[in-house]
Amino acid sequence: MRPITVVVSVPVTDLTRTLRFYRDGLGLETSGIDEGIIPIELPNLSLFLIERQEYARYAERGGVADGGYPVPGTCIFSCAIADKEEVDRTIERARQAGGSVPGPAEEQDGSYTGYVADPDGHLWELVWNEQTEAAAAE
Repeated sequence: MRPITVVVSVPVTDLTRTLRFYRDGLGLETSGIDEGIIPIELPNLSLFLIERQEYARYAERGGVADGGYPVPGTCIFSCAIADKEEVDRTIERARQAGGSVPGPAEEQDGSYTGYVADPDGHLWELVWNEQTEAAAAE
């Protein structure tokens, strides 16, 4: 298989609340809510945040009968971040926009890492280390 593009779709319960978290909290660009979906274009990935009933319709096509209910922590979105301060700023903005933060970012295995969950519990891991800093400078 040689995908032309990859789309990750996740169910959410409240599109307005979700839009606030992703746009205002994480600072991700989106065209907004369109027919029950919030599309977000990331480097090499499209993220579709889909209202749970609409998501369930897609899941049923694939043979999953109850696929429309968000389950906290079923996936982790890991992002390389350019510097430590951006990790901290992003976590604070995300918290203020309705996300939950289990604790402050901290040094772990040579990286500065912090976590934040969106309003439905989808987990984001924000990581800075020397390699991510070097990649950001290129």
